[in-house]
Amino acid sequence: MKAMFKSQATALALAISFSMGALAQQAPPEPPPALVEIDDVRSEMIAEQIWVPGTVVSRTDSDIASEVAGRITWMADVGEVVQAGDVMVRLDDKRLQLTLGQNDANIAKWQSRVDLLERKQGRFTTMAAQNATSKDQLDEITSELEIARQELQQARLDRELTAYHIAQSQVKAPFTAMVVDRLQTPGEYTSIGQNLLRIVDTTNIEASIRAPLSAIPFIKTDMEVLVKNNHQSLTEKVRAIVPVGNAQSRMMEVRVQLRPGDFAIGSAVRVALPHSDFHQGTTVPRDALVLRKAGAFIYQVDDDNLAQQVAVRTGIGVGERIEVFGEVNDASPVIIRGAERLRPGQKVRYLDEGEQTAAIN
Repeated sequence: MKAMFKSQATALALAISFSMGALAQQAPPEPPPALVEIDDVRSEMIAEQIWVPGTVVSRTDSDIASEVAGRITWMADVGEVVQAGDVMVRLDDKRLQLTLGQNDANIAKWQSRVDLLERKQGRFTTMAAQNATSKDQLDEITSELEIARQELQQARLDRELTAYHIAQSQVKAPFTAMVVDRLQTPGEYTSIGQNLLRIVDTTNIEASIRAPLSAIPFIKTDMEVLVKNNHQSLTEKVRAIVPVGNAQSRMMEVRVQLRPGDFAIGSAVRVALPHSDFHQGTTVPRDALVLRKAGAFIYQVDDDNLAQQVAVRTGIGVGERIEVFGEVNDASPVIIRGAERLRPGQKVRYLDEGEQTAAIN
């Protein structure tokens, strides 16, 4: 009996020893693929860039004045959007209405005078033909008639001018714009040419920037440039170049067209302008660079989803991207997030753009 128990114990010990040996011979499990975010490598035309400051302005920013004098009875409020042709300011036109009445009376007076002289001229013409009156009398009546007609014409022009002034007592918007400032208020008396309101077209904006004259050979109209502030960065087109500077600043003005709503009028922006000739270069996002004491490198993902380390040298910066030199494969994506934790040859995985950020964070 003891021999049987001893034999079973020996068999159990041998089985345990065999299992532990088999486990020891198995390779350790591979770590899971690292989660990374990728972007593309681009071969594009690039140039050295300089960042210049600018201000967002409206192409139409006007101080509106009146062509007539009068007391202000109503005025559009600050913040109102007025359409082209809408009344913005109303002036008291009582005095002008009285003048209009005087003009009507003056027209009637001279119209009666003309009618009388025309009848008189007709009678004297008949009498002169019959030698019943002198030609001097006929000439005198003809002269008086011509003077009366001229006075009638002047009276009609006076009425037309008064009617025009009455119309101008309602100051209308010359274009669709927003009222941004009241330079006078209702109840005040305004004189001819005195500014009443400041209106700004908020739908037609651009960036006015001061650039060095040395940039003239490298920029042209309709060229796309990068415009940015503290919150966003957008690509816009150069609308106009004013290649005129002065001896002190050596600066010129460049206007860049902007889309309504992208930037607030009056805000500060920076614009990237080319400052060298364009050349073909390879660029990657700046976040792809991994900097070490030994130099800079990037990680690219091969067809087997393995991270391959590539040593690079950097060139000129182009916005959020930078030129690189080295054995960079244009067809393979570059890792822009998660590269600091990688080892050469490590397996990686990546998700859609929206899922990448959530997963890595």
